[in-house]
Amino acid sequence: MIFALWGACKRKEQEQLKERNSVPKKQRLVFTDLQRRTLIAIFKENKRPSKEMQVTIAQQLGLELNTVSNFFMNARRRCVDHWHNDLQHGHSPGQPGTSAPTFSKA
Repeated sequence: MIFALWGACKRKEQEQLKERNSVPKKQRLVFTDLQRRTLIAIFKENKRPSKEMQVTIAQQLGLELNTVSNFFMNARRRCVDHWHNDLQHGHSPGQPGTSAPTFSKA
């Protein structure tokens, strides 16, 4: 009986895996240098731009609104994580030797 249930679960997992593999994965967006530099510059000035400003940014940079929104959400998260890591390593946020959050190209 237990083996019959295990076999049924295994088949269901395999069916779900087939379904996931049949749908092509959405390709990851990589910002152009201009887009990245612009978004970072805006983020340094305003950590939480309004929805209207995000719409304008998206139009100007040729991006979707959710991409711009996600950039700001992720950038704020990176700032918090960076600040948290500095505190764990004995640095205070204003101390020399601490750096600003980094934004990788990937």
